[in-house]
Amino acid sequence: MKNPLRYIGDTFLSDKLDFRVRLFNVLAMAGVMAGLIMGAINAINGGGIRSVITGIGAASLSFALIYYAYKSGRYQLCYLITIVVIFLGYFPMLFFQMGGYHGGKIAFFIFAIVYTAYMLEGKTVWIVTTFQLFFYTGVFVYAYVHPDSVTRFPSETGYLIDSVSNFLFVSIALSLTLITHLRMYNRQQRKLDEQNDLLTQISRGKTEFLANTSHEMRTPLTVISVNVQKVMAILEDMGETVKDPEAAELLTDAQSEIMRLARMVGGMLTLASISENTEKSKADLGTLLRSAADMLWLLLQKRGNRLETEIDEGLTVFADADLLSQVVVNLIQNAHAHTENDVIRLRAARDGGVITVTVRDNGSGISPNLLPRVFDRGATDGAGTGYGLSLCKMAVESHGGEIWIESEPGKGTTVHFTLPVYEGQYGGDAA
Repeated sequence: MKNPLRYIGDTFLSDKLDFRVRLFNVLAMAGVMAGLIMGAINAINGGGIRSVITGIGAASLSFALIYYAYKSGRYQLCYLITIVVIFLGYFPMLFFQMGGYHGGKIAFFIFAIVYTAYMLEGKTVWIVTTFQLFFYTGVFVYAYVHPDSVTRFPSETGYLIDSVSNFLFVSIALSLTLITHLRMYNRQQRKLDEQNDLLTQISRGKTEFLANTSHEMRTPLTVISVNVQKVMAILEDMGETVKDPEAAELLTDAQSEIMRLARMVGGMLTLASISENTEKSKADLGTLLRSAADMLWLLLQKRGNRLETEIDEGLTVFADADLLSQVVVNLIQNAHAHTENDVIRLRAARDGGVITVTVRDNGSGISPNLLPRVFDRGATDGAGTGYGLSLCKMAVESHGGEIWIESEPGKGTTVHFTLPVYEGQYGGDAA
């Protein structure tokens, strides 16, 4: 046969039960013991048969509540009965029967308020505990104004026994409650830490997969793109009499899809870099911007576009250079996709401790419906993947900057982003 104490623990104090349920069960079991103890103390102190029966009745009610709650699962109802019958009925009655505020029943009022705060939640706990405070204060005042309502112990020994027993009971009950609460909190915290470690490992694995896959895809995409552009240039040199219009169109479509896939790969790299929080270093933003512009000149020529740059000297930032390069490439490619036979302007200038980079085009612009959510992931007018600007925003903000966009349909789009100037403020000058 199972050990009785272990059976009680497994049934009423199991970790599988909600904390408030366990707390109520502890309270109810304490109520059984307290009722029996109070009955015995009343008998010792000469409180009469009535007070002895009252203690046994309280013990019986506590046992009935824990049994009913266990069988029915209606713990909220049992919480309410406990507060109304025990805390607001039985405890004040004991207060008047056992010495008033000269006795030790004041500790029971503290016990009642603490347990009420544990059992209830939300606004209800504030309402009920506030009511209890006023109610118990009223009980004290009534006992003071009507001293004949209080039954006094016949000797000082009775007050001593009552005060010590109440002190011990309430102290032990509250201590056990707090210990149980802290043990449960520590157990949950350990589980949370384990889950966080697991999630961190999963996230790191996902980031490494994205980064590795993106890097592996970038090289063949670059080779394919360069070869397609060379073939297109050869066809152009061959002249109209030899060039096959259908082949040229197919190559143009292929190049367009390659660039779209390249943007998606760039987005994966951007996301991986942001997620991994790669180490930043001192970088020359001007060199970075000029390199990005040189890389895209051939692409821009295909739609008759050209890129004009106005980049100040001495623009130093503390950054992940690859990440910022991807931002600039994305913005110029976006401008190129909405512009034909026109000029795209790239400007970078310092104003105090901030560098502002601007990409401006005179293209088709962005519709008013799309503009407010243009940085949302997946937002697109159908010309792109809808992830480029979202990743640009994440990358710029991860460097402590801001990005915003101005656009008017038919008149073009201007994208601005800012970065803090590097002035040694990051505690290092690694290059």
